[in-house]
Amino acid sequence: MQKKLWPAVALAAAVCVAARADVPDFSLDFAPTSAAMNAFGSAAAHRRADTLVSKMTLDEKLQFIHSEYAMSAVPGGGAGYIQGVPRLGIPDLNMVDSATGSGSTSQASTTFPATIALAASWDRRLSSNFGRQVAIELRAQGFGMGLGGGTNLAREPRGGRLFEYLGEDPVLAGEMLAERTDGTQSEKVIATIKHYAGNEQEHNRGGGNSQIDERTLRELYLLPFEIAAKRAQPGSVMCSYNRLNGDYACENAHLLNDVLKNDWRFEGQVQSDWGATHSTANAINAGLDEEEDVGSTVYLTPTAVRQAIANGSVSTARLDDMVRRKLYVMIRVGVMDDPAKGGATINFAGANAFAQAVSEQSMVLLKNDSNQLPLSAASLSRIAVIGGHADAAVLTGGGSGNTRDPVTGAFAGCGGLTFGTSTGCSWWTNPWLKLNTPIVAAIRALAPSAQVSFAGNSDQQTPFRAYTQQEIDQAAALAARSDVAIVVVAQPAGEDFGDLQSLSLANPSNQDALVDAVAHANPRTIVVVESGNPVLMPWKDRVAAIVEAWYPGEGGGNAIANVLFGKVNPSGKLPVTFPVRDQDTPTWGQNGAFEPDPVYAEKLNMGYRWYDAKNITPMFEFGYGLSYTHFSYSGLSVKHRPDGAIDVSFTVRNDGRMAGAEVPQVYLGVPYRDEPPRRLVGWEKFGLNPGEARHVRITVTPRMQSVWDTSRNGWRYVPGGTVYVGASSRDIRLQGS
Repeated sequence: MQKKLWPAVALAAAVCVAARADVPDFSLDFAPTSAAMNAFGSAAAHRRADTLVSKMTLDEKLQFIHSEYAMSAVPGGGAGYIQGVPRLGIPDLNMVDSATGSGSTSQASTTFPATIALAASWDRRLSSNFGRQVAIELRAQGFGMGLGGGTNLAREPRGGRLFEYLGEDPVLAGEMLAERTDGTQSEKVIATIKHYAGNEQEHNRGGGNSQIDERTLRELYLLPFEIAAKRAQPGSVMCSYNRLNGDYACENAHLLNDVLKNDWRFEGQVQSDWGATHSTANAINAGLDEEEDVGSTVYLTPTAVRQAIANGSVSTARLDDMVRRKLYVMIRVGVMDDPAKGGATINFAGANAFAQAVSEQSMVLLKNDSNQLPLSAASLSRIAVIGGHADAAVLTGGGSGNTRDPVTGAFAGCGGLTFGTSTGCSWWTNPWLKLNTPIVAAIRALAPSAQVSFAGNSDQQTPFRAYTQQEIDQAAALAARSDVAIVVVAQPAGEDFGDLQSLSLANPSNQDALVDAVAHANPRTIVVVESGNPVLMPWKDRVAAIVEAWYPGEGGGNAIANVLFGKVNPSGKLPVTFPVRDQDTPTWGQNGAFEPDPVYAEKLNMGYRWYDAKNITPMFEFGYGLSYTHFSYSGLSVKHRPDGAIDVSFTVRNDGRMAGAEVPQVYLGVPYRDEPPRRLVGWEKFGLNPGEARHVRITVTPRMQSVWDTSRNGWRYVPGGTVYVGASSRDIRLQGS
């Protein structure tokens, strides 16, 4: 195997280039974090992997590139495992889904908030700790590999798995995923990032052909993968089900070999999604290193690969490379010498407290007329809590992005749950999480002198049927005799549910009518939204306050109450745009029908860039989020460095009355054809006490000022952009060039 020269070559290049403004230095963009640097490119790990490969028999190598499947047979209730080679000291490797915690089907796990909530925190350190906390439970259960690193972008805001991902901006998603990956691998658990690439919708994901031009790919849909792959060096990249520009992702040589392994110098392994392999020799030669078995048609079995080697369609050198990559990752991350054994005690109380803290830092205050929030317990005698099973549960996402033991959802068959033409659900798709402290109980604890009453669908009722008119009337009557009415609305989604037909609230279908009736009865109506997607809010102007709580995890009851009563000052910012109507989104088309073979015709104008380029006013823009205090911005300085980077400096002051955290965002307008008006290039999050100020400096690297030039098949540095500093993508406070 050719020895990798990173980081010595890159550092030398930086020295050579630093003084040349005409040749900006791209080599250190997305440079490895300190945690990844400690292990990345370890010559000793490469030598050890080489030695092990040389000692393995053909049979041992063949069993090392194909994962067994049956969940009931996988140790610990995981998703798959690779059999080790005991005679060489190579341990078994068990893997499990882990987007919001361990997806073990047989071991109790903590349910953390959805990862879109994590993205809404805009907090890099929190994302790293999230990865660590999930990994700690995985190791305790006997898993050495976690499959939770989803980072497909929110091109389709109705996407069924949007809750598993990190929003619509590639820089936000990539940075947050890099931090999570670092945190996971710091606990000796191999991290996977997925689904690579072009898997932005569930509809026809198994065979659909995503058609994306190279510039759009590089600047948007591959960028979060590139950032995470380079900065955090995940052990594995999972290729997706769909085709990309004609070829299945798991046998797409441009995607796997040209971009990932050659351009990005990725040294880990490429694994298939479960059932995403469609060939033997084609997939292997295109860059697939490991197949995940679904128990039906499989292609990288020992028999199939042995035959491919015998007929010359796969070389033994390529097989050795596949095995070497996995061994290198196991050595580098630490699972080779310290494999997860399982059976360890998990600190569930501590994990629950962390889950609650993530939820609290992720909630987004969308509206707060006349400072209705935070609530004051001393001034409230009667509080109405309505809808959303707030007396029993909170919503989580369904499918592999959810935890499954303790079983989520105590509502048999999920009642009237409907997605498209499918109805009902199972343990896989059941989206309700029972809570020890549901929202009603948490509110009672914070307002012990008030009478807290619940109306709406309760634990004993079918959860997804539409509210009857009698139930709506009862809820309105309760609101009318209460000091404040808190309405909880929910939007279920998940893998295998399919994509949402609309961003309108559904399941139950008449939640909008419930909100309208309550708001008519009590002008002090506060709406709490539990969702993994943007939602439409036809009642927005008729309610006093709105809080987006996402899928808040098992600490969600206490977290929601703490935000409502000001125990926590909300600091989340939207990682996705909330449109006024479905028709405003770039993927709605003429009638909202999903394309079986989606053409990314909007190109670079996706997410907030679409609304800016088309002059469409969203309901709530990307990066938006209110606080119980106020922040002012001043003193912008934009300085260009000899290496092509820009140092953007300014001051943020908390000029309100409460301590709180702010997320100043830096956007850049790049003066080049077909570029969107603005794109995110940096941000910071920090807390300030009342009257406190902070001087902020954010460096915009040459790469962040560049575009993909198809004529030269590389990045083109474009100087002279306009710098925008704001509290959101549209709330621009400072501007300079």
